[in-house]
Amino acid sequence: MRTNLVSALLPLILAGCNYSPSTSINTTMISTTTINGVDVLDSAIRESASGNIEFTCNDSASGRCYYAVFTSDCRDDAKTSGVNTCTTQRIADFAVAKGESKSLSNLPSGYRHCVARSTPVPPYCTSAPQG
Repeated sequence: MRTNLVSALLPLILAGCNYSPSTSINTTMISTTTINGVDVLDSAIRESASGNIEFTCNDSASGRCYYAVFTSDCRDDAKTSGVNTCTTQRIADFAVAKGESKSLSNLPSGYRHCVARSTPVPPYCTSAPQG
């Protein structure tokens, strides 16, 4: 009797299971800047498996998040010990208003990004100091 019951319920139980591997892997990077205990920048960057990248400015004391998207190849300069030489190719520079998003696609492998309250400068992502 129990065998018949299990045999009858097994297809119903398995119907709710999904054995196929997930094909929608997403990556999210959160950037938060805090000054004197106050968050002054909150950004999220989501990269989908399809190659679409969404840049979201959740909050910014300046009202905008400034992004730089680039590739960079930095190497130690053999002539000057301890000095890096970088070749940087800027792909996009843009600002996103607080609460808004911008999407990019078809970025090259190994792309990098910076986000700040003013225009960041690749490859080290520096920006002018702000209070």
